[in-house]
Amino acid sequence: MWQKEMISRSIINETEIKEQHLFLYPDELQVDGDLLKFSAFWLEGKQKVQSFYILKSKNEKRKFLNYEKTTVFSFTGTIKLSDEPTNENQFNYQVFLKTKNIANVVNITRFNELDKEAAKVIWTPTFLAHIHDLRKYLLNFLGHSPQPLAGYSQLLLLGYYDSDFSNPVEIINKLGLLYLFSLSGMHVFYITSVFKWLFAKLYLTDEFCSWFLLIILPLYAILGGLSASLLRSVMMSWIILFVQFFFKTPISGITVESLVLIINLYWCPMTVFSMGAQLSYLLTFILIINRKSGPIRLGLKLTAYSIPIVLWNTYEWNWLTTFLSVAIVPFFEWIIMPAVIIGATVPVLNILCNQVLIIFTKILSFLSSWPLTWNYGKPPLFFVVFWIILLLLLEKNRNSWKIYSCLTVSFILCAVIVKFPLQSQVIYFDIGQGDSTLITEQFNRSITLVDTGGKVIFNNNEKWKKREAKTTGETIIANYLLSKGISKIDNLFLTHQDTDHVGNFPSLAKKIKINRLFVPDGMENIDSFRTRLAKSTIDTNKVYPISTAKVAKIGIFKILHPFTKGVGSNEDSVALNFKLRNTTFVISGDLDQKGEKKVIDLFTTLQVDILKTGHHGSKTSTAREYVDKLRPKFAVISAGRNNHYGHPNKETLKTLDKFGVPYVNTADVGMIKVIPTENHRAIVETFLKGNGEIR
Repeated sequence: MWQKEMISRSIINETEIKEQHLFLYPDELQVDGDLLKFSAFWLEGKQKVQSFYILKSKNEKRKFLNYEKTTVFSFTGTIKLSDEPTNENQFNYQVFLKTKNIANVVNITRFNELDKEAAKVIWTPTFLAHIHDLRKYLLNFLGHSPQPLAGYSQLLLLGYYDSDFSNPVEIINKLGLLYLFSLSGMHVFYITSVFKWLFAKLYLTDEFCSWFLLIILPLYAILGGLSASLLRSVMMSWIILFVQFFFKTPISGITVESLVLIINLYWCPMTVFSMGAQLSYLLTFILIINRKSGPIRLGLKLTAYSIPIVLWNTYEWNWLTTFLSVAIVPFFEWIIMPAVIIGATVPVLNILCNQVLIIFTKILSFLSSWPLTWNYGKPPLFFVVFWIILLLLLEKNRNSWKIYSCLTVSFILCAVIVKFPLQSQVIYFDIGQGDSTLITEQFNRSITLVDTGGKVIFNNNEKWKKREAKTTGETIIANYLLSKGISKIDNLFLTHQDTDHVGNFPSLAKKIKINRLFVPDGMENIDSFRTRLAKSTIDTNKVYPISTAKVAKIGIFKILHPFTKGVGSNEDSVALNFKLRNTTFVISGDLDQKGEKKVIDLFTTLQVDILKTGHHGSKTSTAREYVDKLRPKFAVISAGRNNHYGHPNKETLKTLDKFGVPYVNTADVGMIKVIPTENHRAIVETFLKGNGEIR
C-alpha cells in the first residue's frame, strides 16, 4: 500500500509547474549561503516535497532567516523524482527522502509569500502548525545563547543541528557518540524522570503525572523533529503509560516495541534504512532482554551489537567508542544535560554552564585527535546479519567458544575480503562535470588517484552566498575509498590546474591520507594551487613536479606529457600510460589535440586498450591521428549531465565511431569500473546500466 502510494506520487520526468502553492513550517527552513532548502506540503499535489530555491539577494536571505510563522507561498518551478546515486556506496538521497515519506524534489524559480487574506482562502492554520511555530520560537530563543551552549541545547532539546555547531558534531560523530546526542530513548527517559520527580516534590498525584505525560510526549515528538529514534521512544513510553493508566495492567517491553515497529513500518517502511532507526530498535531490544545486567556488561553488549550497524553505514569504528559508551552515560546524565537545561532556562547561570560545555567539548576534541579510528570498510550485508544472529545466540549460550570463534574468524575473513581484493581495477567516478579516476592494483598493493573533480562556481564571490555543503570529493571519492577499507592514497596525480580536475583535493586530503602528490612541472608555483595546498593537509615536501624531462616512470605509470615546464594549463596536462595485467590505459586530463599529436610523435609504438578521452569529450581533444595511432578497443568519457559546454562534442563521437571505438559516458551510465582479466580482455561494469566485456 505504501509503495503504491509513493509510486503514484512520483514524477519521473522533470515537469514545469506554475502558480502552485506550498505551506511550510518555519522550523524546517534551512539557509546555506544563497541556497534555501526546506520540506513543505504542496497543496495542489497533495504531498510533501523537498524544495530548493536560490536566494536572489542578501535582504531576501535575511527575510527567510527571520520567518517565525507557518506561511503559504505561491511558486513556479520544476518537479521530479529525486535523483538516485550514480556511484557505488554514494549517499542515497532518494532513500533518505523516502524515510521521510517524500518522493519528489521541487526546484523553485519564483517564490512569493501570500498575504493573510489570500492565504485564508486556501489554508486554515492547524494545531500542528502552532506546534511548529513554537519550535521555531524555541530554536531562536536557544540560538541566542553563546556557543557551544546554543548548539548543544538546540541539538539535545529540540533535535536541531545548526551549521554553526558543525565542528563539535563532527568530533562527536568521530568518537561514535552521535547516538547519545540525538534525541532518543535516553532523552525521553530523562525528561519523564524529571517530571515525575518534580510532580512528587509538588505533591501532585501519579494520576495527574500520567495524564500530563500522555499529553506532553506526542507534542515533544513534534518539537524534537520527529526523528525515527525519538518517535520509537515516545510511542513506546506513551503506549506503556496508556495501558497502565486505563487498563491497570503492565505490558512487556518486547510487545510494545514490536507494536511500535509494526506501526512505523506501516506508516513508512523505508524507516529501516536509517542508521538511527536500526540502532534504536536493535539496542532497545537488547536493553529489554538484559535488564538485570550490570552497566559495564550491558555497555559492552550494546557496543558489540552497534559495530555491525555502524560499519555497514559509516565503514569506520573508533576504539575509544567502546570505553566512552560505558563511561560517558552517567557524565552525560548528571553534568551535560543539567548544564544544557539550566544554561538554556536560567540566564544568570548561562555563562557558567557554557564554560562547562566548553571544557567538555575540549575534552572530546582531545580524545578525537588520538589516531584510534579504524577504517574497516563496508562489510557485505550477509556478514552484518550473520554477526547479529551470532550475538543473539550468545544471549542463550554465553560461554560457547564455537560462537566466539565463529565471530572472530568471520570478522577477520570479512576484513580480508574487503581490504584485499583479488583483482586490479580502474574506476572512473561520475563526479559531474569533472574528472577523477582511481587505479587500484591487486590486493590494494598501490592506490592511485588521477584528479579529484571539483565544482566550478560562477559569480559567487560575495560572502553571503558561500555554502557549507560537502564537496563531491568527500561524498563520492572519499566515501567510496573508505567503503573499500582504503584510508590512504599512495599517488595523487593532478593533471592540471582547472577546478573541475583539482578543486576537491583539499577536502579529500582531510578525509584520506595522501602520501605523494604529482603535478605538471611549473604548476607548483601557481597561486591557485598554493592556496588549495594550504587548505589541505598535504606537506609541501610531498609535492613533486613532473615532466618527461624529469622522470620517465612512477611505479606502473609511464609519463607521456608534459615535456617541459609550464603553468599548469590544459596544454601542460599530465598524460599517463599504464598497464594492469595485459590491459593498457591512457589518461591525459584536458590535453589538447596539438599535445596529443606530440605524444604520438615521441612515443611511436604507443597503443592502448582503454582510452580516457581528453577534456570530457571536447572537440579540442581526441584528435583523429591520436585515435588512429593508439587503436583503442574502448573509450571512456567523463562529463556532467546537461552540462553547459555541450560535452561530449559530436566531432569527438564521430571520431570514435569512424575508428570503431565503442564508448560509455559517465553522464549516461554513472560510475564506470574496468576490471582487467586474462588475454587482453577486460570486464566493464557500469553503475546504472549493464556490464560488458572488452576483447
